[in-house]
Amino acid sequence: MTRENKVYDAAVIGGGLAGLTAAVYLARAGKSVIVFEKAGRLGGFSQTTNINGALFNLGPHAMYEGGAALQILNELGCVPKGGYSSKSGAPMGVRQGKIVQMHTDLSPEENAEWSELMSGLGQIDTGSILSLSLQEWAANHIRYDVVRMFFTALCRQLSYCGDPIVLSAGYVIRQGQLARQGVKYVDRGWQTVVDDLHKLAVGAGAAIATGCSAKQILLSDGSVRGVLLSDGTSMETRAVIAALGPGEVCRLIPGSDEMSLGKWKAASRPLYAACLDLALKRVPNPERVFALGLDQPLYFSNHSSSVTLSDNGSYVLHVMKYNDNRRDTDPKTDKEMLTGLLDLLQPGWDKEVVAERFLPRILVAHDSRTVRHNGGGPAPGPAVPEIRGLFVAGDWVGPEGRLADAAMAAAKLAAQMSMNASMRCIIS
Repeated sequence: MTRENKVYDAAVIGGGLAGLTAAVYLARAGKSVIVFEKAGRLGGFSQTTNINGALFNLGPHAMYEGGAALQILNELGCVPKGGYSSKSGAPMGVRQGKIVQMHTDLSPEENAEWSELMSGLGQIDTGSILSLSLQEWAANHIRYDVVRMFFTALCRQLSYCGDPIVLSAGYVIRQGQLARQGVKYVDRGWQTVVDDLHKLAVGAGAAIATGCSAKQILLSDGSVRGVLLSDGTSMETRAVIAALGPGEVCRLIPGSDEMSLGKWKAASRPLYAACLDLALKRVPNPERVFALGLDQPLYFSNHSSSVTLSDNGSYVLHVMKYNDNRRDTDPKTDKEMLTGLLDLLQPGWDKEVVAERFLPRILVAHDSRTVRHNGGGPAPGPAVPEIRGLFVAGDWVGPEGRLADAAMAAAKLAAQMSMNASMRCIIS
């Protein structure tokens, strides 16, 4: 969409879940708002791509019941259709190239400790252990090594962080409490959520400009005064919501290294993964729906066991290697590990492939939610203290949740805070 109006109350930079969420709240409050997205397509990390009839998200995606994302979508009236991951069956792990099944492969004492740990998860006061690492907490509360390995692998899946030394125990256990309320997969992929938010934003009066990149946020006397776009046009405004990662926001602000923005960027600890997304005509072992590596940072899940993710009846599976904050892992080695996991869990899978996509270095999250920040993001809240009218939103902002939960919660708060300012934007 082109920029048809000349006056807007608010500008949002970034057309992912956070940016679209902020736009809906602003537009519904009667504010004229425009969203600038540098790509030709909305969605960011939440895009879904159709490859040979298979609907691939950017790796495995899910929502938690009780999490901010579903709460906000319910509030906005666009909860996506979907199904829930099965809570039946024993947890399955992989250790030293062999399948380890809870209940059957553990001793009675180990199984009893696992059951007690899981049943008591909801009673843990997570706020009191935000500054405690997962490794410390597990060492103090879990007796048996194999139970500790299962729990650490589960926490890696909940947080995408593979280093229990830096991961906040309070943060990740809180994620586990949410997950136990229900893990929801989205029917036909997360692009449906993006498209619904897009429709709501436009329906409420927001303008959407794709293929339009912001070059600089213009400042005057410590306040936002406008946005310079890559095509040379500028827009005057008193408020901007930057729904971007910390590095991208800093590139838009002259002198940001000396501000809170620079400190937030320096403090952030991004997470990466290698993802192999597959669509199979037939799943060789359909009873094997989910598994976690116990001695290697690996994940396997058949999301098609709960929702429809294809136009041709194929089954979409995800395998992933958590690379923590490392970008320099070898793609060939990572893919060999992923296919090796598939060979173990789904022998003969390679004869059933309908579509395949390997993402060797995907950015999963802009921050790890570490002990250093008591489980919160580097940015304590949406407002940038040195710049009046500038707000940030994303998975690295605020204390709530991970990924979509964190991004959408921050976006809602940023929109609410920006409404307190007098905002008029003029495109020149």
